[in-house]
Amino acid sequence: MQTEMTKTLKLIIQPKVIDHLGIKMYQKPVDVVSEYIANSWDADSELVSVTIGKNSIVIEDNGEGMSFDGCQRSFLTVARDRRKVDNTETTLGKGRPLLGRKGIGKFAGFGVAKKVQVRTVSGLDGETTAFEMDIASILEYDAAEEKQKPIKVLEYIGKKLNNAKNHGTTVTLQGVETKHIDIDQFKAELSRRFLLPQLYTDFVIRVNGKNLPESFDDEMEFLFPRDFTDEEAEKLPSFSIDGDGWAEELVGGNTVKWRIGFLEETIEDEELRGITIYAKGKLAQKPFFFDLTGGIGGQYGLEYMTGQVRMDFVDEGKNDLIATERQRINLQVGLGRTIKDWGIDRIKLLSRIWKERRGAKRLAEVTDKISPFSKRLNNLSGTERAIVESVLKKIASFPRLGKERFGEWCSDVLTSWEVGRLRGMITKISETNGLDEHQLLDMLAEAGVLTSLNIAESIRTKILAIGELKRRVDRKDLENEVRDYVYANPWIIHPRWERFQKERSVSNIIKAAGVKQLSGAAFSGRVDLALSAGTSLLIAEFMRPDVELDLDHLDRINYYVLDIRNALKAETAGRFHNIEKAYVIADRCKDGALVTERVMQLQKEGILVMTWSTLIEQAIEQWDEYLKVLKDRYPDDPRIKDL
Repeated sequence: MQTEMTKTLKLIIQPKVIDHLGIKMYQKPVDVVSEYIANSWDADSELVSVTIGKNSIVIEDNGEGMSFDGCQRSFLTVARDRRKVDNTETTLGKGRPLLGRKGIGKFAGFGVAKKVQVRTVSGLDGETTAFEMDIASILEYDAAEEKQKPIKVLEYIGKKLNNAKNHGTTVTLQGVETKHIDIDQFKAELSRRFLLPQLYTDFVIRVNGKNLPESFDDEMEFLFPRDFTDEEAEKLPSFSIDGDGWAEELVGGNTVKWRIGFLEETIEDEELRGITIYAKGKLAQKPFFFDLTGGIGGQYGLEYMTGQVRMDFVDEGKNDLIATERQRINLQVGLGRTIKDWGIDRIKLLSRIWKERRGAKRLAEVTDKISPFSKRLNNLSGTERAIVESVLKKIASFPRLGKERFGEWCSDVLTSWEVGRLRGMITKISETNGLDEHQLLDMLAEAGVLTSLNIAESIRTKILAIGELKRRVDRKDLENEVRDYVYANPWIIHPRWERFQKERSVSNIIKAAGVKQLSGAAFSGRVDLALSAGTSLLIAEFMRPDVELDLDHLDRINYYVLDIRNALKAETAGRFHNIEKAYVIADRCKDGALVTERVMQLQKEGILVMTWSTLIEQAIEQWDEYLKVLKDRYPDDPRIKDL
């Protein structure tokens, strides 16, 4: 084995260049790793393994590797354009399209690492070379304005044919802040930078032992060209669909392939919205909208849009539209402007189709969506029902409106009609063509006081109902009528329990658990309550007046709830799977650290302990706060003042 004393390497680079090419250009680990993966592709590797460890990232491939001279010539000589030097656009072995062009990506590691170690084994003759680049040392030579920087050789083994089978290159980035790297997010971001694993069966990327996610189609509510109608597709010039489902068009005489989709919900991370451009399977432009400005039909669609465009020609021959950091392309002149115009045209077209398609889908779902309101609609006369249904269908066509908000608006419209308010406005909405969200909100704003008055009256009714419960509790009237009162007004426990309803089907299970666990004077005359919503079950136990909850009571209640949960699990074909929450409501809880600790433990199990006074105070506060908001919003309206 020869050492660094007998073999020498030099980094040949102009002073200060490394600072710009490595340290300042690549700031994110995923960007850095992407550059080394591109090198692995160009080396005809079939497998790239990325390992994120403590303060280090290792990128290992099984590519062709480099000889010692190759390390000096190809790796340590900056700005070497392999395509020009070798007069080829493809790799020597597999004939892959070359990704590397500017000869600087290998220094990306200095954007996140203090040291970059490279170990490579040549597939031709087994020659092994390992060397280390230390950014601190390199910058010292930079300060002295030295063009050549000595590089530390860690290992050298001469030609050894039987070692050639171990060919490949390993790059180790040392001194990297890895503790804040989210592995799943890292994999997702890396998968968006490469189409190669999807396009080629002989190229696999793994991160910490797991392949990158490849799914794209499954996530989309609408995907084009898959969801084009024949009529829509025929309107596009030079349009076709290849065998893998990609749209194919000619742009400026060059072949462009694309697929663009819309998710059902908005894409919260703005960096992920938009169209990504790939050149030869590698990211050339981060997600964007082709510098689109101004309004478009279905403009909200941009919040749901994501897509992939393959433009190999932007990095071929004389075309060099990709910026130095290889994450954006130049759209300002020549071919770039042609690409920009095409992209904007496709975004506008697909956004309009998306709006129509999403609206049509929503309309098709209207019957299912308004089914919870069918009973209320049936109570209206034919003419009235037609008006209200028309409004619900208009609301259903709003593309940005989520399912939950849709239900809320439908309920508000029905309630307003039923109580005789806003009928004129609702009729006007039903007669308005082309109504959009903004127009509807403007109309609602005009009737804002009336709408708020409706809400305020409803809240006032609830507060009065809580007062009635308080009077019953003060009278110690804990009989079945109290249970029935809470059955009818479950929102007293919490506003979100308003959607819950009486549940009699589990009464035998509850009774059996109660008899087994809650026998004794303290539980005599107790009132049990069961409410349901879907597969969720709420259990509440109201303790006898003047009983002070102690450890024994709390343990027995815990076993009681546990028995019910086990019984529900045993009935695998049953409607309910578990208890979402269990409440224990009593006059008071015994003082003491052990009791307090036990109460906290039960809370973690979904068993909440509460006094009657706390229950009533919280209920009043929750609804009173809503009423105060309405009063603050319309301080001068006499009707709300009167409430």
